[in-house]
Order: sequence, then structure tokens, then C-alpha cells
Amino acid sequence: MSDISIPGVTASKYKTDELIQGLMKVERVPRDRAEEELKTYRSQQSAWRGVNQHAGKLRDTSRSLFSYNNPFNEKIAESTDPRAVTASANREAQDQRFRLTVNQIAQADSFLSSELPSEGKVSKGRYVFNVGDSEIAFNWKGGSYREFIDALNRRGKDVLRASLVQVSPTTRSLLIESLKTGANERLKFSEDALSFALESGIIKKNDQGIISITPSSITAKPGSNAVTAFSATARAKDGLVLQYRVSVSDTPAPETTTEDTTAVSTASGSIQFSGITIQNNPSELPVDTPLATTPKAPVEDNQVLSLRSTRGAAIPLPAATLQAESSIVRVPLSEFGDVEALLVHNKNTHRTVTVEDIAIIDPKVAGDYIPVNPVSVAQDALIKYEGITITRPTNTIEDLVPGVTINLHEATAKQETLTVKPDVETAKESIISFVGNYNRLMAELNILTQKRPEIIQEIGYFTPDESKAAEEKLGMMLGDTTLNGIKASLQRITTNLYVSSDTSSIRSLAELGISTKSGTGGGLDSSRLRGYLEIDEKKLDAALDARMNEVKTLFGFDSDGDLIIDNGLAHSMDNALAPYVQTGGIFATRTSGLDNRISTTEKKITKLDEQLEAKERELKIKYGQMEGTLNSLQQQSNSIQNFNNQNTRNQ
Repeated sequence: MSDISIPGVTASKYKTDELIQGLMKVERVPRDRAEEELKTYRSQQSAWRGVNQHAGKLRDTSRSLFSYNNPFNEKIAESTDPRAVTASANREAQDQRFRLTVNQIAQADSFLSSELPSEGKVSKGRYVFNVGDSEIAFNWKGGSYREFIDALNRRGKDVLRASLVQVSPTTRSLLIESLKTGANERLKFSEDALSFALESGIIKKNDQGIISITPSSITAKPGSNAVTAFSATARAKDGLVLQYRVSVSDTPAPETTTEDTTAVSTASGSIQFSGITIQNNPSELPVDTPLATTPKAPVEDNQVLSLRSTRGAAIPLPAATLQAESSIVRVPLSEFGDVEALLVHNKNTHRTVTVEDIAIIDPKVAGDYIPVNPVSVAQDALIKYEGITITRPTNTIEDLVPGVTINLHEATAKQETLTVKPDVETAKESIISFVGNYNRLMAELNILTQKRPEIIQEIGYFTPDESKAAEEKLGMMLGDTTLNGIKASLQRITTNLYVSSDTSSIRSLAELGISTKSGTGGGLDSSRLRGYLEIDEKKLDAALDARMNEVKTLFGFDSDGDLIIDNGLAHSMDNALAPYVQTGGIFATRTSGLDNRISTTEKKITKLDEQLEAKERELKIKYGQMEGTLNSLQQQSNSIQNFNNQNTRNQ
């Protein structure tokens, strides 16, 4: 019996499947052509998006070079001792150098207790802590040190903080520290917190002698002196601080008077000798003319205060800021040795100097108590700025030099210098970024508009994947007028001259050391003819160091005096790229047009797929019917053949 063949299920002995595939291959030609078109459209769309992306980056970089936030206005501040003092400068800071000495940095109270048993408890009560004008108060139910610290820290926030220090396996110390620096931000304990601080050895009663000053206020009229003595010698080793207020008031200058020199007699005088009288010649100067005295020149002197040492020498204090409203001045006495009095030497001719509220303070003392184990004691920062003593409650000083923030870290051993100058590195990085984005866009334009493999080989910064993608795009838009036009425009902009003023010596990128260098060196380098820019860093550094403002105007300047940037290389680059990359621009239109083509082609492919599926189904039905007929005829033939064979054997 012959093999049974089921059309569409078993392999056809008539090879109808191959016939159907051959016929469908011809039918699929339009569909394959549409598929290739779709792939081309998608590749082109991706290419346009890539160009748009690179052009957008170049435009953004260009705008940053002439906008209000351009890098040429950025400033930096350098310190001769950055470990002790640093500074930061904003764009409004002036280029300058100033000197300062950090005598002390601002600190906060930080007190350590005596050793406490690890299993100790904090008694129930109302605990009140003060840091300057801030108060932390809460009712405590009693509990362990850890629980008490957690409760205090929850309420302390940015004012007060506590922690435990493991001293030994069985003992701990409690550290309580203020989070606010400055002499006025003293840490104080009251109510049950005071008892706890005394019992745990955080503070103790102040039993040290206090130096008093009598009188506490002194006044020195113009041209006079004044003195107030200390009740005891203030020793340098004790770290005491002299505090006072100083002010001035105007005193009217005395009226200028004339001396009466009128002679009583106007006779010229005579002499007699041997009966002869000799008459004197009349005086050439009228003796009845009064002679006016010359008024003294007014004196203004701020160096009015000094300290008297135990040896009797006057040690000048920093020059006072003399004004009508008094201000608190604090002077660490440790810098002046052992002293015993405050002196006023008022050389001013028309100003009266008043010093009041004079007191000697021990920085360690907070009220009637002093810390037993102070880690640090609240104090103001004390610096000398250009010889003037300055105090501030924090180590960040923003109100001394306009546009400059000074940060104090530790005391200096000598006078240090802070220099505010243009931020050359930021400006350089911005220019390098501009050149990099320009070259990347130029590389993309070369790849799309030329069909030369060496273009890709010349780009050394491509990754293997980027090189492979570039090979697929090579020459994709050969002859495209839009891309060739933008390329020519960008090359023209980078080689043009930009004259901001008659005195400007930087008028082109080449004068910054940025050019294609296509005509230099030994022979012609074809890669340099493709429009890429190269940077001579030494020449760029020299231009930025010496002529920052001219570099700035090269990229953008106001040509008509309306205070709006309207010319310059970066401004021209921005204007040239704007029609291409802006919303609804040329690149967006190209991409949108390809979107429509892609959508239309996808619909076309879908329709062709449906037609092909129907056609293949039709062919399978027809050839299946044909196979069925052929199989039926074959079976009939086999039956006849079997019948004949059987008859032959019976004969």
C-alpha cells in the first residue's frame, strides 16, 4: 500500500510547499521593498535626531559663553594658608588682595563631665538648658543616661547636643555641647539641670578672683588723656578678655583770636650827643597793625587706646572705630602680656572720646559657674583685617569684604593673604567644552555627508560601538543641502573676526590658540581640512591669565550700547543654530516629516502582510485540492494496477 499524504500536514511528495514559497517570494517583493524603505526612514530619523542633539549641545555651550552666567565673570579666592583660612567669591566680588591674621576662631561651649558609672541614672525633675537666648526645657520622668540623652537630643535639634563617651568598661563621661558659636551663646544650666551638672562634674562654682575696673567709664576731651586701673594684674596666661564700648562726640573747636600788639607811642625815637640831636628813621612796619595767630590744623586719630603693662609701657590697642553710636569691643589680653590699666590718649582736636562698660571677662565663666573639663569654650572669632581688629560670632564671615565669604578653620601663626581673581580654570573648561561640542557636531556632519571610511578612522575618541554605528550612517545624507549649509556656516563663524573695541587685541579664536591648523606643519593633513578645531593650551592659558575681559568680549559683546549682547563668536553661533534646533525648527520639521513617512510605510506593510497572508492561504488551499485530486487519481491507478496483477496471477 502506498504512503498516505495529507495536504498541509505531511510533507508533500509533489513539493507543493516549495512551489507555494516560490510564488510567495515573488508576491513579497513589494513588502520587502517597503520594509527597506521603513528601515531607511528610521535610520534617517535617528541620524537627524543625533544631529539635533549635538547641535543643541553646541548651542547651549555657546549661550553659556555670553549669557549673564558666563564663566568669565566667575571668581575664586586663594589663601596662602588654606588649612587655617579659606574664602569663596561670587561674581560680584572685585579682583583684589587683602591680608588678615586669625587670632582665634569662633567656638561653642562643649563640656565634659567627670567619669560616671555606666549603669547610673538621671533623677526625675524639670531640666532647663540655655544657649544664648535659646531655651530647652522638659520634664524628665527619670531613667538611664542613654534615655536622658535621647530625650535631650530630640528637643535640642540645632541648639544643643549630648553624647556618651566610653571611658572604661565600667565608666562613661557625658558630653554636652552647644551647636552655636560666639561669646554670647553661652551654655547655662538651671533648675534640676543645674543640680545634675554640678553632681556629675560638668561645672563647678566659680571660686576664682574677679578683676574689677574703677572707674568703668572714662572720658577724654580733645587733646587730653584718661586712665582707669585694674584691681589686679591681668595675666596673659589666664586667657582673660577686655571688653568695652567706645564712642565719640563732636566738640566745637575754640574760636581763633588775635593778639593786641598796638603800640602806645608811634614816635621813632632820637639821641643827643655833645649838643647834637640825632633823629631815628620812621619804622617801615606800622606798629598799630594787629598780628593774627595761625590756627592749628585739625587732628583726627583713631589710635586712642592702649594698655599699660606692669613695666609701665603703653601697649597700643587696635585702632578704634570712632563713631557716635558705641559698639562692643572684645580684646584677648593674652596677646599683650601682663597689663594693669587702660589708657586713653586723645590727640583729636575736636572729638571727645568716651570708653564705658569697661570689664575684664573670663571666657570660661558662665555666670557664677565654670566648666570643670571644657572641651571648648564659647568665643567669637577674632581676626585682624588689614590691621583692623574684627570680631564675629561665627567662623563664616560674609559681611566684611563685598562678594567674598571668609571661612576660618584655625588660628594663623602670621599674617596671611587672600587673593580674589578670575576663575581661569572654569573659563578654560567652558571653552574646551565649546570646542569639544563643535568638533562632535562637525564629525557627525562629515559622517553623514561624505562616504569616506577614513573619516571614522580619524576620530580617535569613538568607542567600538560608536564606530560601528558611524559606519552604518556613513554617507547616508550625501549631498544634503541642509547639512552642508550648516557646516559651511559654522566654519565661517569660527574663522571670522569679532572687533569689540579698537583696543581689543583678541579678535578671533586663532588668537586664543584655537584653529584648524590646516595650513601648518609639514605638508597637508587631510583630517585638518574637515573643520575640526584644535587647542594650543599654552596660548589659551596665557590669554586667559592676562586678558580675561578681552576673551569674554570675543564670545559676546554689546555693539550698540543698549546693554544687550548682540555680537561675538558665541552669539553668532547661537543665532546660526537657533533656526535648526528650536521647537518647530528645521531639524524638528525633518524628523516630523520622517515620522509621517514611517507611519505611512508601517500601515502599508501591515496591509501587504494581510494580503500576503490571504494569498498564501489561497495558494495552500488550491495546491491542497490539487494534491488531493492527484492522490485520488493515484489511488485509483493503484487499484487498477492491483486488479490487473491479481487477474494475471489467476490465469
